[in-house]
Amino acid sequence: MVTIKDIAKAAGVSPSTVSRALNDSPLIRESTKERIKRLAAELGYERNELARSLVKGRTRALGLLVPDITNPFFAEIVKGVEDTAHARGYGVILCNTGDDPEKERDYGLLLRRKRVDGQIITSVALEDPLLSELRRAEIPFVLVSRTSHTVDAPYVIVDDRLGARLAVEHLISLGHKRIACISGPKGTEPGHVRAEAFREVLSGNGIRVPRSWVKHTDFTWEAGEEAAREFLSRRRRPTAIFAANDLIALGVLVAAHNLGIAVPEELSVVGFDDIAYASLPLIELTTVAQPTYRMGCLAAEWLIDVLEGKRRKKLRKLLRPELVVRKTTAPPP
Repeated sequence: MVTIKDIAKAAGVSPSTVSRALNDSPLIRESTKERIKRLAAELGYERNELARSLVKGRTRALGLLVPDITNPFFAEIVKGVEDTAHARGYGVILCNTGDDPEKERDYGLLLRRKRVDGQIITSVALEDPLLSELRRAEIPFVLVSRTSHTVDAPYVIVDDRLGARLAVEHLISLGHKRIACISGPKGTEPGHVRAEAFREVLSGNGIRVPRSWVKHTDFTWEAGEEAAREFLSRRRRPTAIFAANDLIALGVLVAAHNLGIAVPEELSVVGFDDIAYASLPLIELTTVAQPTYRMGCLAAEWLIDVLEGKRRKKLRKLLRPELVVRKTTAPPP
């Protein structure tokens, strides 16, 4: 392995001069810098970035924790974070937590040992011990698509309550009264808030729905299909289903297809997120769109600004969702 001493010997200068030249010190003439850098390239010199980061106290790396990288919603956030970080000269270490709090905590500790400069966290749990640990360790972090009930944390979120209202009000405007809700897990912020808003809108419009018509399940295609199959197999079944994310909504469409129930003629379906699959010609899902890519960009931009001393004020960003009406909703039969 080529060392600074090897370059110094070849250039006929001291090792300290080589070090300063490679770090673009203003104390070294430009012609000397160019000569030393050219020699370093010819000799195949590679910098020890870990050693440099230990000296400077910076790695120019961000940690990014997501609960499910197979979910296109989180993939869009990852893309926004990575694009922004790369443009600012930062790398991203991605950790998929599987929506497991213990696994998330383990990855959080791993990222600390790797000395990442800051962390971006997209897990959706209402309670999260990792955040308190990061706060105690004074590691900068930002939340995406969630807030914290226990830690005063910066965040970028969409207005979940408004998004759910838009979805349910759309169904009511079409004339639906028998509306079911398949929401996410109760222990997650989107699962809790979207189901709560669903009940509020129905109540505000004088529509009574049995408690059993609200189901909490995982944010997955399979869970959506299973819950929808149970709803649609009842003698008195719903004429519309509000799904708390698009993967659940896709599962509802599969269940309806397998049971011979036509969408939207016999069943209307609304999702949440507007993932790429939602607009495919064979699906054309009515859904609530989140500015997902922008959320990732905003979180990374703010965190890097904090790391570089350009921001002091905590991020408190609430983005507005939009209803996208496609072909899975219609008046009830």
